[in-house]
Order: sequence, then C-alpha cells, then structure tokens
Amino acid sequence: MLNSRNSTMKRAPLRGLAAACLVLGLSAPLAAQPQKGCDFPNGWWESKGLEPLFVGPPGAKPSTDCDFQNWSWTAFVHWVQNDPKTGQPMFLQLPTYDDLVSGNPARMAVGPRTLVLKPRTEKPKSMSSIEQAGSHGVLVDQHGRAVYYATHMDPIYFAFTQKYFGPNNYQKASPTLTYPLGATVFKTSWRVVQPGEDTSKVFTTKATIDLLESDGKGGIKPSGKTQSDVTVAFVGMHVVGVINDHPEFAWGTFEQVDNSPDLPAGMDPKSPDPVSAQSFTFYKGGTPANAGNVLSINLSIDPNTQAISPITNVFRQFAYGGATPAYRVADIVSINKNFQAAIAEPKSKNVNTVFANYRLIGTVWLLAGTLKPGDGNMDSEAIASVDLANSTLETFVQGAGTNCFSCHNTSGGSNYPGKDINLSHIILSKLPPDRRLLEAR
Repeated sequence: MLNSRNSTMKRAPLRGLAAACLVLGLSAPLAAQPQKGCDFPNGWWESKGLEPLFVGPPGAKPSTDCDFQNWSWTAFVHWVQNDPKTGQPMFLQLPTYDDLVSGNPARMAVGPRTLVLKPRTEKPKSMSSIEQAGSHGVLVDQHGRAVYYATHMDPIYFAFTQKYFGPNNYQKASPTLTYPLGATVFKTSWRVVQPGEDTSKVFTTKATIDLLESDGKGGIKPSGKTQSDVTVAFVGMHVVGVINDHPEFAWGTFEQVDNSPDLPAGMDPKSPDPVSAQSFTFYKGGTPANAGNVLSINLSIDPNTQAISPITNVFRQFAYGGATPAYRVADIVSINKNFQAAIAEPKSKNVNTVFANYRLIGTVWLLAGTLKPGDGNMDSEAIASVDLANSTLETFVQGAGTNCFSCHNTSGGSNYPGKDINLSHIILSKLPPDRRLLEAR
C-alpha cells in the first residue's frame, strides 16, 4: 500500500547558485510498509565478500524501507572492509576522476594508491578538492582547516562512465540508457588531523592535499602546490549505487557519529538559541542556530599555517534526512544500532572496528519503474529521507525538500539534452557547461 507524505510541508527557498542547481517541488508518495525493527540479514556477516544486497541478477528486489537501509549499510561495510594487500579500506583502492581523465590504462584497475583529496563534482562543470557541490562553499573545521573531498568509482561505474565520457561519447547514449546494475560511486569528506589529537573513534590515513591560498575575492583556491603524507580523518560518505529495479540509484549517506548536532525538532534554523550545549567536531557548544551553516563570502587564509577564518559551525538540519513517518526513523535507528554492534563485536575480522563509530543518516530512492529522461522534479518524487543531506558534504544547501535528487536528476541543460545518465555529474563534467548555471553565479 502506498502512503502519502504530509502534503502541507513546504520547501524553504534557496539562494544563489544553490537555487539554480536545485529544482524544488512538493513531496511524493512513499513506498513501503512499517517494520518491526530493521536488522542485517541472517548469515550475511558469514558470507564470502560481504557483498552488497540487491545487486546480483536475478537477485532479490528491495520491497521495504528496511531493504534500502540494508543496501546502504551492506554497501558501506563491503567497501570499507580491509583490502588484503594494503590493509586499507577497499574503496581507497578504487579508480578516481583523475584516472578517468588521464586515460592511463595502468590506473583503471583496482589497486594500491595514495589518497589524493580531489575531486567533488558539481553539475556539470568544475572539480574541486575543497568546494562543496551546489554552493561552492568551503567548510572550515574548528581548527581553521578546510575540509577536503574525494570521489571513487567501483569498476562497473568506472567502465560505464569511461564509455560515455566526453561530448562525442555522450552523444551516443540514448535518452533512456541507464547505469548498469551494481554500479557504485563514493563521495567522501576528510579533515586534517591535528598533532596529538585523539583519533581512536575515527578512521585516519595518509593523503596528498592541495595547499590553499586566497583568490583575492574573499574566497579560497588551490595554490598549485600540494603537501603529501598528511594525516586525514574520514568524516563523511555518500554511497550511491544501482540496485535491482532502481536505475535511479539508491542514495545513502554516512557520517562519523561526532560530526555535528541535529537541529532540535521544531527549532527554526535561524533561531538565536543554541543548537546544542555540547561541542562536536564541526560545532562549538552553545553556538546559536542562526550562526550555524553560514556560507562565508569573505574568507582569509594564512598561507604558512593554512589556517582559514572564519570557521564554520555545523548542524544537521534534519535528523535522519527528515524521514517520516516515525517507523522510517525507527528503521534507521535500529539498523544503525545493529550494524554498529556487529562491527564492534566484530562479526567480521575484515572490517576495522573503528567503523562502528559511523552511522547511516538515511537513504533516498524513487518508486520502481518511474525513472525517465528530462525529469527535473525527482527531488519531489523521492522516498524516505526526503530532506537528506550530509552535514560535511552539503553543509550550506540543507533545506526542506532538498535531497540528492535536487541536483542529481535527468534534466537537461542549455547545452545538453535530458538523459537518464545525467544523474552522473562525472559524465556531465566534460560537456559544455550549462550557461544558466554560469549566469546564476
């Protein structure tokens, strides 16, 4: 039976580039029935490879909310499990955007590599190691350091993208061509670890990062120089993949548990009251809501220390991505508890127990069989966590009715047609830019 989300919920207006990127509308029907809790499948932890659910033809098709949340968690766990050769999470060995652009066959396969913190893509043009998609905002942590981003593609996603990458290849794709089953992409966020910092609850690794400088216009840009062997902490991840019956991808997002507070239910995000008395990684306790998630247009940087001011105090505007009704929230709460306990136990020796300190914020998808080219209203058709945002990846564009489909949809631009593969901003990145977005800047 289909349910209807509260039709009286209105969307908050967005400004600037975010308004140009986000196509807003009213909420859509929901598509699952209440569960009695949400647990991982029996025997999954003992299975070979800890493979994500719902990706093996002719495998099972997700039919309940719990199924989608299980896909998000099983995909996350599968790709953070240790690579047997490097001991690092497997997703870190996957190809990146730089590999795609280079065309170097030696970089196409899964294998050991240094984490290079770039890029995060936006629709449809620039690639940046520090700017968030949609807002171009720079998230500055409590120590004054920029948060960095990376994108990794699994072999299925990479091979398909490579086939249709670039204007000539893109033209060969029919409007209804979709990414193949199992194609998965990961968008991650990382902060620089401070000397002597306690990192026992967060995964850390070494990375090469862009060194930054002022752009002379109140912004920050890469200086053209890099620094290697920098210790960084993993703070957020979008897990985005095609599962059975859902070529629009299922979109799940994870955060480290101490990232930021949730805005209390009913509190106006512009309230002068504090969001929380407690301090978090990206939030100083006692900071008023109206001083949080502020997109600064006048940043300054010390090029020697790389310290940037002002810092950004972050809160998550919608706990669990605004999932309603209550059973949807209960599903996410219970599945988080169950997977976190299984990782901490540990049920698999291949998964670092530090990942018990990460949680699923929510997952969003569409009704099966509804994906179509030229649809700029997919955000209003979304199911489950319809206000989904990651506080470290979409800090500045959180809002009612805003979710992954607000920017990732099948609509066309002024220089390219509506196609189902337009869901991938990586594919769009090599097309002539949409003049409308450039003019909106």
